[in-house]
Amino acid sequence: MVRVPILVVIPLSLAVVLGTWWVGTRDMDFMKEPTAERLAEIRVKAGGSATAPDDKSSPAAQELETPPPPPEPPQREIDLGDLSHPPTLRDYAERAQQGAESLIILAGALEDKGAQRALLAWERVLDSTKADSAQAEATIAAIHRLRPTLPDWPGPPIQITLNAGTGKKLAKPLATALEAAARDLERASAGIVKVKAIVTPGKAASPAKGPVPVALWLEGTAKQSTSTDVLSFTVDGPEKLPEELMKAVFGLLRARLVSGTSYTPPAPLAEGERALAALHDRVTRLCWSEFAAGLNLPKKKKP
Repeated sequence: MVRVPILVVIPLSLAVVLGTWWVGTRDMDFMKEPTAERLAEIRVKAGGSATAPDDKSSPAAQELETPPPPPEPPQREIDLGDLSHPPTLRDYAERAQQGAESLIILAGALEDKGAQRALLAWERVLDSTKADSAQAEATIAAIHRLRPTLPDWPGPPIQITLNAGTGKKLAKPLATALEAAARDLERASAGIVKVKAIVTPGKAASPAKGPVPVALWLEGTAKQSTSTDVLSFTVDGPEKLPEELMKAVFGLLRARLVSGTSYTPPAPLAEGERALAALHDRVTRLCWSEFAAGLNLPKKKKP
């Protein structure tokens, strides 16, 4: 085997490399900018040699692709109860042990079946559960929305008497205001109660100046029927009577529900809250019925 001296190999290798480079580039002008056509051709070649970023078939794209969310758990079917029977004032009371949230969900589902049944479920949130402030607020808003869409509750109303006593000076304007209050209470109860207004003028003359005292109480119409406590207040003039009367009625009704029933009583009136609106939206029709029926029971005999 013939060995080529290294001094010959190195020049020959350099000659081959340089010769190849010269043959391939002798016609090229490296100082001249490429034409637009040439640049477009280069871009096409470069783009075809790489995988497009949005090519979902590439492994890189598959790694970056967001996995699909897990399927939502199936919603539990809501038991709407027997919708074939006529509604009663006590409907859905048995659901109260499941809590306010359960009744709220039920009430929302029942709105597709009719406002009457939905309203009954909303009312049970107020009078049969311990709803928190947010739940109570949502419930009162729903009752305020649904009540005007429904007629008065069917059936004979329960008779009660709205009594007031005052001095001679205020007796006449009080009688007018008390009669209007009786009609307002009938509407607030959705026809559950029928209210008779009675004013008893006092023998003593009212004070010439300053607030005039008024005493108010409610009772049944039967002989020896039950009565609420007597609530006394003062008014500066006849124009203040409507609101003061409603405040007194709300207080008497609330106290009666606290002491005489197991229902959840309405919260006390908030600052600036209208008493008639509270009697309409925050006292359920069932509580109106229980309140009026309780007044028509015989008085309990003292031991």
